Amino acid sequence: MFAIRQIHDNLNNAIPVPLVFRHRKVEVIFIAIDEQETEENSLAKMDESIGEFFGCLPDFPDREPQGEYETRQELD
Repeated sequence: MFAIRQIHDNLNNAIPVPLVFRHRKVEVIFIAIDEQETEENSLAKMDESIGEFFGCLPDFPDREPQGEYETRQELD
């Protein structure tokens, strides 16, 4: 796989496409690297995520007694 990584301080309305990627099927990913989440936003997102999964797993039955651990002989 061939990739080019570019970091722009101020993103323009148009991004130049390298010649090696023209007329090919490509994936474009935009990620803002200077954005920092506040602790309050992070906690709110975590609460929201936990709420989505709450109650999704079934109640598991109680585990039966497993008996006594067997005594094993030492290896020589």
